[in-house]
Formats: sequence, C-alpha cells, structure tokens
Amino acid sequence: MTIRLVLAGCGNMGYAMLSGWLKSGKLPPAAVFVVEPNADLRKRAEALGCSAAAEAGGIPADAVPALVVIAVKPQVIRDVTAAYKRFNDGRTTFLSIAAGTPL
Repeated sequence: MTIRLVLAGCGNMGYAMLSGWLKSGKLPPAAVFVVEPNADLRKRAEALGCSAAAEAGGIPADAVPALVVIAVKPQVIRDVTAAYKRFNDGRTTFLSIAAGTPL
C-alpha cells in the first residue's frame, strides 16, 4: 500500500492521534509511516501495524505522502522539519501540532 501519511513524532499526542485515526477505520495502518527516535515509542506504533523508523531517512525513497504531521515539541521542530524538505514539492501538505511555532 502507498504511504499516505507520515507522522513525525509518536509521543503522547502523536500516539493519541494515530490510534484515533486507525480506530476510525478510514486510514489503514499500512498507509502510515511513523518516524520516532525513541525505540519504545516506535515499537508502540509498530504494534498498531504501522511501518516506522528512527529517522526520516528511513522513509522509503519512493514515498510521496499526502500529509506529513509534525508532532514534536516546539523546541526541536526546526531540527526535525529540515529532514522532511524532500516532500516540499507541492504534492504533500504539512501540518504541525506545535502551537505558535511556524514551519
């Protein structure tokens, strides 16, 4: 299945959104790729059936997600978003849940 959504960060907020999306039945786990550096949190996402990697470089080279959700703490958002520049070609929408922090 094609990756439709990339979730950058799967801590408490990221995981809450992910589990809600999957429980709705409208987004299959195979369509989601999670990027989470913490191994325990990454395994939690994989247990839901999603593919995951510790860093954005683990996203398949041919992936063109419709949406990248940035779910990281505001103090690291600049460092994190730099890794997703390859998707900034007009085909992918970016959404950040970090209030008051511009992308």
